[in-house]
Amino acid sequence: MIFRGKPDSTNRQAADWLARLHADDRSKADEAGFSRWVAADPRNAETFERTSAIWDSLGGLAQEPRAPSPALSRRMVLAGTAVVAVTGAATLGWQEAGAVEYETAVGEQRRVVLGDGSRVILDTATSIRFVAETDLRTLLLIAGRIDVEIAADPRPFVIDAGRRRALSRAARLDVRRDGDAIALTTLAGRARISAVGHPAVVDIGVGERVSVAQDHGYQMDRPELGDLTAWQAGRLAFRDEPLATAVAEMNRYSQRPLVISDPEAGRLRVSGVYRVGDPEAFAQSLAVLLSIRVRATPDSVSISSVS
Repeated sequence: MIFRGKPDSTNRQAADWLARLHADDRSKADEAGFSRWVAADPRNAETFERTSAIWDSLGGLAQEPRAPSPALSRRMVLAGTAVVAVTGAATLGWQEAGAVEYETAVGEQRRVVLGDGSRVILDTATSIRFVAETDLRTLLLIAGRIDVEIAADPRPFVIDAGRRRALSRAARLDVRRDGDAIALTTLAGRARISAVGHPAVVDIGVGERVSVAQDHGYQMDRPELGDLTAWQAGRLAFRDEPLATAVAEMNRYSQRPLVISDPEAGRLRVSGVYRVGDPEAFAQSLAVLLSIRVRATPDSVSISSVS
């Protein structure tokens, strides 16, 4: 989140919108006005997200899905957001010079300890940026996948993944970003997921996963956590997956791609746990179980169905 221009004015506007949207007399006109305000300037949505995170830190992370209290008046919320406005204005806008960046190449994995003590495992082709401020910790997941164990701290910890945000204080999360597609799984603790410019949130607990494809709605499930975290041991687990899906996943770890030569081969089903980084070994092991033909060249490994 990078803020430019006149942060004080934008921050106070964001605090006012937070008050309107959480008050008991919230109306359709308020919601429409908020949407117009967000659309008017990209900085507005960013500032609102930050203001919301600070507000959450003052009230604590809810143990149940959050809903506005029916007894919460706009005057009461405005009193609280005045504190948010002052706090946010004092530290608004993190400087690029204060951010720390980490990245991995294709096939590489890396373990790092962030400045606040949080521990992060970066998967293949992953890029992150982290900054810790006096009131907020922010990790930007630019691309790829991470396992982050958030250090306990009074400051909220926000994971920025494009148009989605995850807020927590002390949790362990598996987060993957492929463009605008996001998947977040809580391995320990709790997290709160929100979309940029929208006040609605989704709370998830241990073992729950939230997936978002492009700008579609949230999909929730409970994956097998052993399979989900197998990548940290250099393996991938497939449970009755199409071969095309398995190949796409294996290709994330190698410069020498697997290539499916015909649609029939791509529709075959694959199960098992396979080591990443050796596409030819993966293809040859499948040839023992499936009706496929493997042809390896220095540049690629081709998989075709047996006619």
